[in-house]
Amino acid sequence: MPRETLKPIDILRHELKALRYLVDNFHAGRLGAEDLPPRDDFQSAQGRALYDVLVKSPSRVAAEAAIAELELDDVDIISFLHLSGDHYYTYPKLVRERAEAIRSGRLKVESA
Repeated sequence: MPRETLKPIDILRHELKALRYLVDNFHAGRLGAEDLPPRDDFQSAQGRALYDVLVKSPSRVAAEAAIAELELDDVDIISFLHLSGDHYYTYPKLVRERAEAIRSGRLKVESA
């Protein structure tokens, strides 16, 4: 990671891509629980809220229906649900790596 600081909006943007990939693949059986980044690796409240809905839902359809009901700051839920996560397969790993770098102090989050 070449940058030493990240803006909160950049963190959110990357988390949303990771979550979109997870929505497309978790309930389809292409990912196991061990493939999911831990909840605490999501730095934004919006990312954690979406993650909670995803892992607690019994199916993708149920997850998408519950997500559609959410109102989250800085998240266009309609756009989020219409995106395809096919190209975002690297983002769950990025969420894990950045969380570890933030916890270790190697990466800082700029004040909002």
